[in-house]
Amino acid sequence: MEGSAGSDDLTTWELVPVGRCSVVRRRFLERGSGDETPRGGSVCRILIQSNATDPLCSQLIPYPVNHCTLITMGEGECDIIEGVLEGMRAGERCAVVISTLTPLVKSDEAEISGLESSSCLQTQELRLTLQLHSFTPGRDSWELSFDEKLGSIVKHKQRGGARFRAGDVWGAAHSYSLAMRLAVTLQMVVPAEQDPEFQRARSELHANLAACQLRLGQPRNALLSATRALGIQPRCAKALYRRGLALTMLGEFEQARADLRGVLELEPASKPALQALRDLERREREQRGQLARAMSKLFN
Repeated sequence: MEGSAGSDDLTTWELVPVGRCSVVRRRFLERGSGDETPRGGSVCRILIQSNATDPLCSQLIPYPVNHCTLITMGEGECDIIEGVLEGMRAGERCAVVISTLTPLVKSDEAEISGLESSSCLQTQELRLTLQLHSFTPGRDSWELSFDEKLGSIVKHKQRGGARFRAGDVWGAAHSYSLAMRLAVTLQMVVPAEQDPEFQRARSELHANLAACQLRLGQPRNALLSATRALGIQPRCAKALYRRGLALTMLGEFEQARADLRGVLELEPASKPALQALRDLERREREQRGQLARAMSKLFN
């Protein structure tokens, strides 16, 4: 925290913990009343004011600006706005500054499997004001029934897939994380007949998060996520493939080769796995060539 926005000092900026951006800060401009704040499921009536012609605004904020709108907390539609709303009371208004890192070159799935994703980033900044007019009572996760939690897990998983396909990789990771948090609370109470399907869903969530982390250039995180997926479902081809990519990016070629060959044992016609193996062999040859040249210079 940079500081707390106390009632006597509305000029203090504070950091907002959200996953999508590098830094999100808010500063209270007007204080509200009451002690209640939005919780999961709260329907919030908000007003976002910003420059609607700023391309970054439409990229980061999926709601109309300069008009009142309704959002539901915990739906994962916009982790930035939900993060800023946490802890706010009815009637409060705050200034928000979003500093985000944006790739100069967009990478896609093919670039990831070819291990050519760009690390060139530029910092962009969006300024807006957010006012919370009112909100309905919500419920924390421990107040939800089993079926409600299961339904929310499915919804977050589906939304994560949609956001990933739309290119919103940070948003997809956020949705998968929301689903995984709920899944943790159900592990000990899932009926035996539903457990195989539930465990498969848990494994897929970790594997999907690994795909996001690969796209974001986070191979070590992707390695951990894929390994967790395989700990639940050892024969998950997607998790093996993504762990193989992560290991290749980290230069662990032998382990990566074993994972990618494991994918081909499960899916012999997998074109991504075949391509990843070719890319691995190319990188390995390049590394050997670089080592040979370095040794040659050392002894000449």
